[in-house]
Amino acid sequence: MVIESGHLRVLDIGLELPKSPLEAVMSGEVWEELYTRLADLALAHTTTLIFVNTRKLAERLTRHLEKRLGEGQVAAHHGSLAKERRLDAEQRLNSGQVRAMVATGSLELGIDIGDVDLVCQMSSPGRIASFLQRVGWAGHSLGRTPKGRLFPLSRDDLVECSALLLAVRAGDLDVLEVPEAPLDILAQQIVACSATDEWTEDELLALIRGSYSYRALSSESFRAVVEMLTNGFSTRRGRRGARIHYDAVNR
Repeated sequence: MVIESGHLRVLDIGLELPKSPLEAVMSGEVWEELYTRLADLALAHTTTLIFVNTRKLAERLTRHLEKRLGEGQVAAHHGSLAKERRLDAEQRLNSGQVRAMVATGSLELGIDIGDVDLVCQMSSPGRIASFLQRVGWAGHSLGRTPKGRLFPLSRDDLVECSALLLAVRAGDLDVLEVPEAPLDILAQQIVACSATDEWTEDELLALIRGSYSYRALSSESFRAVVEMLTNGFSTRRGRRGARIHYDAVNR
């Protein structure tokens, strides 16, 4: 279900372009312009969050920004870092000890990141909702305006970033696609149900058909998944074991 609340929050968002023209691949000169612009934005704000799509870019940006902002003024946060290092970076950000943090989506996992003035997104995140969620970290309090800047990293990326900003300003969100009876999820749910209780085949099929995606699930497809989970299945590493026990006599 999608609910239209009728409320659109005011956002301060914009596109950041280098002085040199963007090409299919960014040159070293354009990267230097980007590092300088990010450093200038960080100096103009108290705390800046910089989101990237890869761990490699997170480390690269952190290294170059630290040269411009000073040692200890920039922190990195991504899934390849040890838990202790990620926690230390979060605490330093929360306490205002760093001026900028460069992060992948690992920073979005429900943590308290404190007061943020500006969010910069390097390249399109691929989804409108992801961009809005990230920009929402800035000015995350009553009466303040979230502020975000989008940095395209190639000519093709510029097209996607422009379309993303137009969609945000028009109040559009990503199109929701509800998959029809995905069998991999069905297999997981059959195992989960069997792990907590015993079921007859008809009872479990009726329960699963109560979900919208599985409302038209055929008995044949359901039984085929049950048989796979009962007998095991072959992979390139050999045959995998059964996941459930099925009494074929009593169903």
